[in-house]
Amino acid sequence: MSTLRLLVVLLLATLTACAPTHPLPASTPTALEGPVAAPDDTSWTGDTWAYETLGDLCDTVGHRLAGSDGMRRAVAWAVRTLETAGLDSVWIEPVQVPHWTRGREWASCTAPVHFDLTITGLGLSDGTGPDGIEAEVLVVRDFDELDARADEAAGRIVVYAPQWENYGVNVQYRVHGASRAARHGAVAALVRSAAPDGLSTPHTGVMRYADDAPRIPVAAITSEDAGRLARLADRGETLRIHLYMAAENHGETLSHNVVGEVRGGRWPEQIVLVAGHLDSWDVGTGAHDDGAGSVAAMTAARAALVDGRPARTVRVVLYTSEEYGGQGGDAYRDAHLHELDRYEAAFESDSGGYAPAGFTVQADSLVVARLASLAAPLAPLGAADVKPGWSGVDIRPLCDLGVPGVGHRTRSAPYFSVHHSPADTFDKIDRDDYTRSVAALVALVRAVADNPGSLRDADRSREKRP
Repeated sequence: MSTLRLLVVLLLATLTACAPTHPLPASTPTALEGPVAAPDDTSWTGDTWAYETLGDLCDTVGHRLAGSDGMRRAVAWAVRTLETAGLDSVWIEPVQVPHWTRGREWASCTAPVHFDLTITGLGLSDGTGPDGIEAEVLVVRDFDELDARADEAAGRIVVYAPQWENYGVNVQYRVHGASRAARHGAVAALVRSAAPDGLSTPHTGVMRYADDAPRIPVAAITSEDAGRLARLADRGETLRIHLYMAAENHGETLSHNVVGEVRGGRWPEQIVLVAGHLDSWDVGTGAHDDGAGSVAAMTAARAALVDGRPARTVRVVLYTSEEYGGQGGDAYRDAHLHELDRYEAAFESDSGGYAPAGFTVQADSLVVARLASLAAPLAPLGAADVKPGWSGVDIRPLCDLGVPGVGHRTRSAPYFSVHHSPADTFDKIDRDDYTRSVAALVALVRAVADNPGSLRDADRSREKRP
């Protein structure tokens, strides 16, 4: 049996016996000095609870668009699941989120040849009206070509057909494409999905209307349809498309963040936050984005009850409305401004349920070095790589105010093939990869919670704690 397999078997046995234990005796916090303590790399791993719980979320709750009935079901599910797991306290916090509905949608190329397009409306797009929109088409590869051909855009449907480069480049057409086209008089826009080529699957995501441009409807199309339209245009054909979208913006509505915690046995006022976002798009069931991260965070809190309470409080936050732009993260920050100095670190898991790859840290170099020391024993899991970088959308508001942020990273090369698409379903989760990924997060959260030294001793004093 390999060393890693033996490690996993031993640690699965530990978590399988999970049960709440009595807290350690409380003590008065003192300045935590001395070397950073590393975790025992045979103490923690993800168990089958995480994999089974993720399957339950995806299959019995389904998609979870912020403000929808699906999200309300997910909030109730999360509260029930955390309470059943034995956390000391579980509660919900209100968040005002956009209320957008997709409705029926379709599109067809009507000239020079008729064929149906596979589309998905982009989140927060307006609809077309009851008759839809039929117009000639202008196909462009990028914003520069659109601007160069601006006099051809008026009254047309602009189709963006860029080659796939990477998500950071291609997502700009999804987010800003409608308003860029509308400034030149376009009546609608279609955008090649922000994803690699593949299998006629459209990928949705949020878009933004600029204040200085008319609001026109916009949808994503598959890479195959974008390529075909571009080739027809290159041949000099005159293209027409009929687009129908019943999408509608309804203002704001009430949603909730779900919060639960396991109180620390020695320094309960000090918090290690671990998070994912519970909301998803209304296509697929949000397995990788971000059911996997939410359940990993839940598992880290559940595991904090194994082998005695952690020294610090472990708090799990399942955010709403990350997909619309992070309203849940902003609301949590605003509700917890009074306790900012209590956070030892904030973790976020939002890179899919793939094999572990380490952690990125949004903090100064001293914090990065200390976390690297804590993560070193995770090398057998492939999770010892710690480096500066982005931590996450939801915890960003806390990080901007000085809380060290830690992004849980995975080997997520296939991620954008299913991201925001109908293909983001539980069958895409590999149990062994996900188990190891959860194990890495559980171990580092526990290490920070129990660490006798402080990640933040350069910017606060423990003696001044109430």
